[in-house]
Amino acid sequence: MESKNIDILAAGNMHELFRRGLPNDRNMLSASALVSPAHYQMVIKAHEDFLKAGATMIVTNNYYVTPGVGFNPDEIREYSQTAGQLAADARGRSNRKEDIKIFGSLPPLMHSLRSDRTIERQKGLDTYLLIGEALLPSVDVFLAETMSSLAEAKMAFEGVQPLQKPVMVSYALNSTGQLRSGEEVLDSVRSLIEFCTTRIELLPGEPEGKNNLLCGILFNCSQPEDIAKAIKQLKEDEDVTNLLKKHEIRIGGYGDHISPMSKAGVMEESLVSGALQSVMDMEVYSKFAMRWIEDGASIVGGCCNIAPEYIQHIAEDISK
Repeated sequence: MESKNIDILAAGNMHELFRRGLPNDRNMLSASALVSPAHYQMVIKAHEDFLKAGATMIVTNNYYVTPGVGFNPDEIREYSQTAGQLAADARGRSNRKEDIKIFGSLPPLMHSLRSDRTIERQKGLDTYLLIGEALLPSVDVFLAETMSSLAEAKMAFEGVQPLQKPVMVSYALNSTGQLRSGEEVLDSVRSLIEFCTTRIELLPGEPEGKNNLLCGILFNCSQPEDIAKAIKQLKEDEDVTNLLKKHEIRIGGYGDHISPMSKAGVMEESLVSGALQSVMDMEVYSKFAMRWIEDGASIVGGCCNIAPEYIQHIAEDISK
C-alpha cells in the first residue's frame, strides 16, 4: 500500500494509562496523570510507545480537563498546558521528531457522546479559547474530537479560531451511521465546511492573507464498521468529495476497540472464543483501517482501548 501520504493517529491515552497503572483519583479519569507530577513520566512513556509503534500523530492528554469533570478555569489552563508540554517532551525524545505532529485535544466540555448535554454557548467558546491558548506553544494542530453534533463542532472551531492554528474536527457516530445527535454525516460535513469557510471570510484583512483553518474531518470514538460507512458516504457523494478537495480537507478515522455487540465483534467471537483483545482482534481492526484508506482516508489510528500494539499492526499493514 502507498504509505507516504498516510498518517497514523494515536489517541487512546486514557485506557493506555489505566493499563499502566494510573489510579482514577477522585474520578478525574486520565486527568489524574496531569494533576500529580508523579505520573508525568507515565504520560511521556505512553506517547513514546505509540510513536515507537509507528504513530506519526499523537494527541495531548487533556481530554478530561474540562468543566464537566469539575476543573475551574485556572486548573484547565494549568493542566492543559502540562498536557501539551508532556506531548512535546515525548516528541523531543523521538529519533524522527521532524515527522511527528502533536494534536491539541479540544474535547466535549460536559459529557462525551451526549449531544443533549452541552455547555452554554458563550462559556463554551471561552473555555475552548482557554484550552487552545494553553496548548498553543506545544501543538501543531487543534483536534476537536468526539464531537456529537454539528453545533458542538462549530463551537470548538469558533472558540480557537482567533489563535489562527489549523483545526481538525472529529465526529462521534451512532450505530445507524449518523452523528450521535442523529444528524446525517453528509449534511454535517457540508455544513461544517460552509461554516468554517464563512468564518474565515468574516475575519479582518485582505482575502489573500486568510487561510482556511479547517484541515481535516475525522470520525472517532465509534465502532470501526460505523466509521467505514461514514467514510464511504463521503467518497460516494461527488459534491462533498469536491468540497473536500477544493478546501484541501483531509478525512480519516480513529475508532474504538471492537465491541462484542458490534457486527465485527460478533463475527470474531463466533470464529474464536476470546478473540477480542487478541492478535485476531488487532488484525481485524487493522483491516478496517485499510478499508478507510481505500475509501479515501489519509489519517487512520485508534481511540479507546487501541493500544500501541494495534498501532503497530496498522503501521505494518500500511507498509506492505
